[in-house]
Amino acid sequence: MKFLSVAALAGALLVTFIAPVSAAETATTVYHVKGVVKAISAHSLTLEHDAVPELQWPPMTMPFALAKNRVLPAVNIDDPVDFDVSLVDGRYEITALTVRR
Repeated sequence: MKFLSVAALAGALLVTFIAPVSAAETATTVYHVKGVVKAISAHSLTLEHDAVPELQWPPMTMPFALAKNRVLPAVNIDDPVDFDVSLVDGRYEITALTVRR
């Protein structure tokens, strides 16, 4: 019986590592959000943002990391912004940002 359990586990692991990954599984979901800049640092922005229903987030204020090599437009405290965020390496990063004037 132990032999069957080990064999079944080995087969499951083999399928997991060999099975092709679909494009949908590797695609990064982008969330479009409206907010207001509340703090600026070298690698993040703190934004007071609207609700994000897709993530079940209520309106709140939180810091977002800037995506690697992301160059921000000129932005100031209290600027209204439209921004895109994606989950990258376990954290939500700003991948695009536009100041609304």
